[in-house]
Amino acid sequence: MKVLLVPWSQPTFYYQMVPLAWAFRAAGADVRVAGQPQVAAAVKNSGLTVTQVGDGYDYLPAFQRIADDIARHNRAHPDRRTSLEQKAAPSPEMRRKVLEQKFEPFVETAVVMAGELVELAASWGPDLVVTNPFVLAAPLAAHAAGARLVHHLTGPAVERQMGFFPGSGAAPELWTSKLVELYGRHGVPVRPEYAAATVDPCPESLQYPGTPDRLPIRFVPYNGPGDAPLWLSRPPARRRVCVTWGTTTTQLGGEGTFLVPDILAALADLDVEVVLAIKGSDRALLGDIPANVRVVEELPLHLLLPSCDAVVHQGGTGTMLTAASYGVPQVLIAGMLDQVATATRLSAHGAGLSVDPEGFSGTALAEAVTRALEDPAVRGAARALRREIQEQPSPAEVAERLGAPAPVPA
Repeated sequence: MKVLLVPWSQPTFYYQMVPLAWAFRAAGADVRVAGQPQVAAAVKNSGLTVTQVGDGYDYLPAFQRIADDIARHNRAHPDRRTSLEQKAAPSPEMRRKVLEQKFEPFVETAVVMAGELVELAASWGPDLVVTNPFVLAAPLAAHAAGARLVHHLTGPAVERQMGFFPGSGAAPELWTSKLVELYGRHGVPVRPEYAAATVDPCPESLQYPGTPDRLPIRFVPYNGPGDAPLWLSRPPARRRVCVTWGTTTTQLGGEGTFLVPDILAALADLDVEVVLAIKGSDRALLGDIPANVRVVEELPLHLLLPSCDAVVHQGGTGTMLTAASYGVPQVLIAGMLDQVATATRLSAHGAGLSVDPEGFSGTALAEAVTRALEDPAVRGAARALRREIQEQPSPAEVAERLGAPAPVPA
């Protein structure tokens, strides 16, 4: 069996696919990853083979402009800054406008990737294409190879909840003309759905309802390779709190959204050991470091979080699910749409708390972290979420099911 994985063009999206990829390899499948150069190093570091496609376009600058537009709108209209659950359904005209303007990075990435990805699929001939829903060129590759297409989620399905993302339920009349033309050139009809199944590592209690053909999989933490320092094997002298800010949040939101110095200052007077897990490129933004803080660079969270009593982060789904898999209570300071959705779902579950980054309050954060450390309800909900994750089918079981000759049943 040949399996082609096509992650979205950011390493953190690929990391969540790695356990399933390893499971396919362990079962004897021939596995290859196709992706833009931005994910190539992450693929090779995970021990898999990569074919680079779609060089010459990076979605991040365009996505950053969109994030800036949304941030400006939210500042100008604070009363309209609501969660996805609270937003009224937009009109078809508004949906088309949003799709044209706000999803340009996804369409442009599809255009750049399509030719080489289709060529690879047609020549190599995978039986199965596993991809993130953001990769709009993946259905073209599956069509060229006559392969089944399977979506692989990374957290709450925000793109489906929006209702206008191509291939994730969007009606054909909402598709942009550029994307319709791309599919037409490759002989692929425009449809609301293409995936035969949706592999979902997000526990059902945090997932939005309505994912079609949902195939749950146990979330197995993988945050890239790294060294495990000896001090991690020693019991901490005080309760340990991890602080992290993700890999692209600062780049997307700008340095003004980098709240880590304020977070560290808010935790300086708590009787805790703070471990700040940070990108090397963000270290220059820190300023003075409080005495109770240990700074580590490029340390994979799956090595650090098992020793922690709580974690403070920006709401990335990889961080959230890694912490959840270890039963660690969480405090989320979410500013971007997908992060807000993650914070909303986790807070509703009870395994985490949310602090609004607008008008950031150190007192509110210190109170939230204290509650995460001491409130039996929060800690109990975090343990329950961990049990829910552990009870999901293993990657090996999911690989076996996807490798069955018959189509995956609904």
